[in-house]
Amino acid sequence: MKSAQLFLFAALSLPFSGFAATGLFDQFVIINTGSQTYYDIGASTGNPDFQGSDLGTFNPGTGSTLSLGGQGKSFKNNSSDVTGMQLQYRIWQGTESGAFTPFSYAFQLNIGGGGDQQWGSDVAGSNGTAFYTPGNLLSGLANGNYTLEVFSQINTNGVNTGNPEFNNAGAANFEATFSVVPEPSRAMLGLIGLTGLLFRRRRA
Repeated sequence: MKSAQLFLFAALSLPFSGFAATGLFDQFVIINTGSQTYYDIGASTGNPDFQGSDLGTFNPGTGSTLSLGGQGKSFKNNSSDVTGMQLQYRIWQGTESGAFTPFSYAFQLNIGGGGDQQWGSDVAGSNGTAFYTPGNLLSGLANGNYTLEVFSQINTNGVNTGNPEFNNAGAANFEATFSVVPEPSRAMLGLIGLTGLLFRRRRA
């Protein structure tokens, strides 16, 4: 499936790349849970696809953490300039809601001499250390199932190009899911309470 997607992307992009002034390609989101996993968002590599992924089950009571990073490439020509790249993200439950939060990448390196550049929050190019979204994205989340929705974008000088420009799956964005489970102390209190209630009923 990925090879077909890569072929389709290449087939669609080749005729227009010479005319487009700026754009994004090879986009990844990094899920940081203490270890880092790269997911494809608008790329076709050996990494798992972010779209439709189950990121797992988290228990904040046992120290589970979740933060995001990313990496991507941009191109520019025809007097246009790319001035920055961002990951936009939001977390919602049930129905799509809430504003997106921007997370800015650092410039990492020039690729060749044709205007291609790499941006990211991982250790690459000019980044000596990796950085991620601040805090723990699980903080304040009640138990249940959630959707993490993301897209990436570039900011440009607006010369012969749009500003901003997006990698957003045709405005549908990229979505993955995860679950938050009860803290052990709360689960244990609930079990003790239920046991006590059953015991009282049996005595009555």
